[in-house]
Amino acid sequence: MVPINDDICLRYPIGIRVKIGVNSGTVRYIGEICGYKGTWLGIEWDDPSRGKHNGVVNGKHYFYTAHPTAGSFIRPDKLGPFESLETAARERYLVDSEKSLDQQLIREAQELLQASLFQVVGLEKLARKQSKFEHLTEISVAGSPVNSAGYLMEFTALTTLNLSHTLIWNWQIIAETCRQVSTLKNLNLSCNRFVAPSDSQTVELSSAFDNLQLLNLRNCEFRDWHEIIQTARLWPQIMSVGLQENPISEISISISTKDVFKNLRELDLHRTKITDFDHICKLGYLETLVSLNLTENGIKEVKLPDCEPNTKLDMFISLEQLSLLYNPIRNETDTFNELDKLPQLKRLNKTPHLKSNFGKMLVKAVGLISGLEMVNRAEISADERRGAEYDIWKKYALDWLQASKFPETLKEFYKKHRSYALLIRKYDSPIDFVPRANTKISKLIKIRILNEKTGEMWEKKFPRMISVQTLLGLLIKHFHLDCLTMTPELYYSDSRNPDLVVPLDNLSKTLDFYSLQENDIVQVTY
Repeated sequence: MVPINDDICLRYPIGIRVKIGVNSGTVRYIGEICGYKGTWLGIEWDDPSRGKHNGVVNGKHYFYTAHPTAGSFIRPDKLGPFESLETAARERYLVDSEKSLDQQLIREAQELLQASLFQVVGLEKLARKQSKFEHLTEISVAGSPVNSAGYLMEFTALTTLNLSHTLIWNWQIIAETCRQVSTLKNLNLSCNRFVAPSDSQTVELSSAFDNLQLLNLRNCEFRDWHEIIQTARLWPQIMSVGLQENPISEISISISTKDVFKNLRELDLHRTKITDFDHICKLGYLETLVSLNLTENGIKEVKLPDCEPNTKLDMFISLEQLSLLYNPIRNETDTFNELDKLPQLKRLNKTPHLKSNFGKMLVKAVGLISGLEMVNRAEISADERRGAEYDIWKKYALDWLQASKFPETLKEFYKKHRSYALLIRKYDSPIDFVPRANTKISKLIKIRILNEKTGEMWEKKFPRMISVQTLLGLLIKHFHLDCLTMTPELYYSDSRNPDLVVPLDNLSKTLDFYSLQENDIVQVTY
């Protein structure tokens, strides 16, 4: 047996990251292979299609891989050279004024701006600034074969560093970088793979990360929440963490883990494998969490612990923003009723149900979640809020009337419609709105039309199923409005709640859709 070269063992320890062409992988084995001469490296490739097996050759298991075809063996001399962050930064940023700007930076800017013809002006001035490390506030060496820090003491103004798609593989390297660059606040480590730190390492290294605030760990193959918690002990002051696109499927919390993430304000978990909202609820102890991203996780149901309809939960006590975009949530009404339990929710992002649309979803969200201020980044106007609340007030009026006959059924009603008691306090009892039994509803409805500019009032019966478009045409003709010089708009106010003004802004909808009642006033403005 030929002894293993010590230099190879030192250069390629187990867990180190390597790269051939565009393919990156992790060294899982160093040594001989039965039937083959020399020293080999067993690699687990990030892209399973690059490999051939799972570490088994001729029936012998040399190492293990997460995917059955992610492993292969290569000779050490097939690997390219490593470089330090210092070297990579010098190659990319330390330029002469006569040289062109780094092409990778131009490509990144073109991709960010979606402008393939993007050009740089003032190149000489920029080059002079780039040639002085102490002036740089942002650096990206994404895609470089960086696996060490180097000498970084000259980066005295650096706040943002992109180390994504590099060969960084352990937290000692990152700690050394942060120790030398005390101004660093924002660190992108996406698409790397790390050896989990030991207990002694977290104690030894944590002080290096005291100033770090934002950390992106997208697609770093974190699978176990305990590994995330163990690693997070390194960053005591962290405020924002991105864990998107990691194959996490469960969240487990114990008493010993609740001292982690004490200052966390933003957590990104989109495109993980957490489909059960019960696991999300386990994060409710995070007292400082303001924003939670659960986009595209496959969540079908949102269920929070029970609480009385007139109270809020003592969990997620600071959560103001929640993203549920592109989740196949089955029941919007139940979801919004559950989210009303959150004490501070103000901003919600959600894709409408396949059988719904944004307008219908907006009415449900605003009417069922008290305190909501924005939906899909659109601020909710006072008119939209009144209209949505009033629609919910009318929609469940009959259910409320039937439930109010007995205390038990009324309690169950308020459990399923948490915001309704608040709407009754705001718009009074809906008892007069509910049609009496055996009362035939006329197909015509008498409404009053007010020309706000002239004060003229027109009272007439219209079909309940007349469209807003047709009604608008009749009013233009009746009031002799010149559509070439003005744009008429319609609003209606409830005869029993004059302060409630709702825009009739969907021309294809009918008066019945907007729930107009006898003697309601339609206002014409222009």
